[in-house]
Amino acid sequence: MNKNLYYLSCVACHKKTDELKTTSRCLSCRGPLDVTYDYDELKKQVNAYILKNTPSKTLKYLDFYPLKTRDNLISLQEGGTPLHQARRLGEKIGIPKLFIKNEGLNPTGAFKDRGSFIEINKAKELGYSSVCVASTGNMAASVAAYSAQAGLSCFVFVPENTPRGKLAQSLSYGAKVIQVRGTYTEANTLAEKTAKTYGYYLAGDYVFRSEGQKSLGFELAESTWEAIIDWVIVPVGMGTNLASIWKGFWEYYRLGFIEKLPKLIAVQAYGCHSIFQKTDKSEFFIKPVKNPKTINSAIAVGNPLDGVKVIEALNRSHGMVVSVSDEETLAAQQELAHLEALYIEPSSATTIVALKKLLRDGTIQRDDRVVCVATGAGLKDPAATLKVLAEPPTIEPDEKEVKRVISGNLFALRAQGVRDKEKILFSSLPTKSRIQNVVKDEFGIKLPKRDLEETYLRLRQFIKDKGKVIGRADLQSILEGIIQQETKNKYLTLTDFQIWDTKNKRPKATIDVLLHGKKYHAQSDGVGPVDAAISAINKVIAKHDGLKFKLSDFTVEIPTTGSDSTVEVTMVLQAQNGTQVVEKGTSPDIIVASMNAYVAGYNELYYQVKNHRKEKSL
Repeated sequence: MNKNLYYLSCVACHKKTDELKTTSRCLSCRGPLDVTYDYDELKKQVNAYILKNTPSKTLKYLDFYPLKTRDNLISLQEGGTPLHQARRLGEKIGIPKLFIKNEGLNPTGAFKDRGSFIEINKAKELGYSSVCVASTGNMAASVAAYSAQAGLSCFVFVPENTPRGKLAQSLSYGAKVIQVRGTYTEANTLAEKTAKTYGYYLAGDYVFRSEGQKSLGFELAESTWEAIIDWVIVPVGMGTNLASIWKGFWEYYRLGFIEKLPKLIAVQAYGCHSIFQKTDKSEFFIKPVKNPKTINSAIAVGNPLDGVKVIEALNRSHGMVVSVSDEETLAAQQELAHLEALYIEPSSATTIVALKKLLRDGTIQRDDRVVCVATGAGLKDPAATLKVLAEPPTIEPDEKEVKRVISGNLFALRAQGVRDKEKILFSSLPTKSRIQNVVKDEFGIKLPKRDLEETYLRLRQFIKDKGKVIGRADLQSILEGIIQQETKNKYLTLTDFQIWDTKNKRPKATIDVLLHGKKYHAQSDGVGPVDAAISAINKVIAKHDGLKFKLSDFTVEIPTTGSDSTVEVTMVLQAQNGTQVVEKGTSPDIIVASMNAYVAGYNELYYQVKNHRKEKSL
């Protein structure tokens, strides 16, 4: 593109600037920048026939980008993502013309690749050898991938709680990742300072990224050649994507390629809702959130850098902003996967929740044509999904075991596991009949007598012994463990233990166990209280049993909030012959949960090894 066809200017104070001086913020007021084109000249060089007859791809729109050279451009063939007609979901919620723009099928699994295509090529064009970026995960992976192909060093700043899948991508592409104990806003500030200090190209939600992401708007605009889109619903974190989509539509409209513009809906999570509209709908405003809290990591931004652009897009498109809960979002994520076989990351599913709300209040009509933008693939953040689903059952290689699982209640429990996880069910010990009724009402299953008895005993331990109230997620965890457990494998039973721990001395533990029906008592110390108790158990096993094994992995999860939350501990035990088992323990107490997991793991491992020995002797 001829450099005279565009210039940079500030969206807030409207001052023009030079891309050799800044590509991020206005040097006068720190506002976001935008690229302004000479559209009369642009129209002369754009080939409308090619636009209307060539398959979509980000490279197709080179005439619309602020690139002064097209030599040796790097690309991962981003863009051209499918517009999926969600027929089953649309039929269920009452809107037949519902479409999902599946951006998770971009090269690194998210819409960010469109912007990275322009940013990294621009960094090369401007002569940079290193790139610096702050991200909640998706952009980090994308910038790292394109930097790797371009041969540029890449430094990434992410909040400490960034999903592991996104970190793994960035690290695999060779990025130098730095985790920041703070919010995205703090990580972004640090990235800006680092780029300035060391002379790195500052990538992120800035002016050139927006130019790449507007290709999403071009692709949607091209779909209007067949039928007009009434609404486009977009998740909003920094706001760059929504503003870019609007710019893509507007440029096609300005050049006369489309005749009507859609209305845009910005969707935010309750825990980071920062863009509001006055009650009389006269104007939008931004109220920053200091500490964003949401499971939707991709939009966990408390102060959107491009909030001004979002407001402009909402005003010009006669759009609106909607906020949604994490619980609704996770349920919508599962619904879309079940009905449309689309597994999208949680932040993308916020659009489905917003759509349902707008259908209920009459804002969106049944005959409207609606596009929900799914910004990233579900595998970007699988941990969020797994928080609301029951663990799949583990069985022996026996057909009877298959029958037990299929005829049991585990799958029904799993299907009901995504709603009202913190709802309080029991604050005092219930009767068995009360437990049965609650389990039926909440999970749609009937417990057999053995499982009901075990559930009562577990609840008594939680409520009477530990003084804990039982939430829905707590009961689900208890039921999962009971339904999946096998009573035949109780070679080891922990009857009691005591632990002494101080700040400056190694913890000590005493344990009482039943091993093969005999009582044993032992004591030991360890580097921590769990290690001390496990060491004491191992003393008994080593002396009286002979099974050699090791603890090879140990994870702790808390499915709900609060200091009295139920703790789920998963342990992997491996025998000397290579046999490995995975077992889980549940309790309000992390030590009890750990002991439960360890004992369950030992029992299953012993069963597996014993059977293996029998098979070898036959």
